[in-house]
Amino acid sequence: MKGYYITLYPISEINNNGVWKKIQAQIRVLINAGFETKLLDCSSRNNSFYCKVQRNINPFYLTKHIPDDFYSCDFYYIRYGWSAICYIGLFKSIKKFGKGKIVLEMPTFPFYKEFIGRWSRIIILKDKILSKQLKKYVDRIVTYSKHEKIFDIPTIQIINGIDCSLIPVINKETFREQAINITAVAQFAKWHGYDRLINGLNNYYKQRISQKVYIHFVGDGTELKIYNKLVQQYNLSEYVIFHGLLFGKNLTEIFNKSDITVCSLGGHRKGLYLSSELKSREYLARGLPMISSTKIDVIPSDFKYCLYVPEDDSPINIDTVIQFYQNIIAQKDFSVISHEIRQFAENNCDMSITMKSVINYLSNNSCYAKKEKKI
Repeated sequence: MKGYYITLYPISEINNNGVWKKIQAQIRVLINAGFETKLLDCSSRNNSFYCKVQRNINPFYLTKHIPDDFYSCDFYYIRYGWSAICYIGLFKSIKKFGKGKIVLEMPTFPFYKEFIGRWSRIIILKDKILSKQLKKYVDRIVTYSKHEKIFDIPTIQIINGIDCSLIPVINKETFREQAINITAVAQFAKWHGYDRLINGLNNYYKQRISQKVYIHFVGDGTELKIYNKLVQQYNLSEYVIFHGLLFGKNLTEIFNKSDITVCSLGGHRKGLYLSSELKSREYLARGLPMISSTKIDVIPSDFKYCLYVPEDDSPINIDTVIQFYQNIIAQKDFSVISHEIRQFAENNCDMSITMKSVINYLSNNSCYAKKEKKI
């Protein structure tokens, strides 16, 4: 069997971001399952104004750039965002000239609340119109939600995964009485809700503190200006550190100093109440406890290394976070704790496990499989 993994909106190979790591891991899983899989990055033509216009008016725009062996594939696994005219044209051409199954992965659904700004209404309206055509061409939609159908197309329900083998377990000392380091890694957006964390830290330092608490923000994004403004307003510069974008050894160094990590605290702001975000997987693979407001799909209710905070806009109670962590380290050495969390990640979050439903679908529904059955 052979196929293409297609990306339709920008990723950053140079920055080695989480999305790019995920795509690489998914391709490795497909290859390890016996599928000859090539990457086709259609997003590389999306940067210029000309290309942005072309993809929205020219249904043949992408078909002009496809490889010679494109239509002879058994499957097309497509990382999908929102609809454009050229995407519909690509799917139509696959069904007309090819034989393979089209599987779309939608990283977020519903996703309309992620769009902000003056052009958001136009983007949403365009997507609502074009998405109605998807059912003509798409065989399955891979979703991290609980929807059995999306756009009237049957879904394959999975959870987000990572390649645990590429992520080192933290190497740190046990709990240090003098301070707690809280780390959040993201492309900071409104729905991450980390303003709640800063507001909570401000409330914490207004009282008689039990120990010092530091917050480390790693990444960039539109909300950084707001976070910086709050930190200056509250005079918290000593306790809130902005590291910018970090990768590899530099990122590992921050995690090695961390005691607690932070998932999204504002999923409710975009109507998301079940999270499958990649950061929760990386925190687990690193072997670190975490806090979150949105329920994390892979974590069972009795998982003692995750603290859920209220799903609203209230400041995070830092005293509660400290007590959560103290209760953990009072029972076991941190090296044991990190090993248990890492083991949980390998058993539940590794890409080889999370992609099984997709592998099964492609294996049982490919043109190759149908030929084998006839024989």
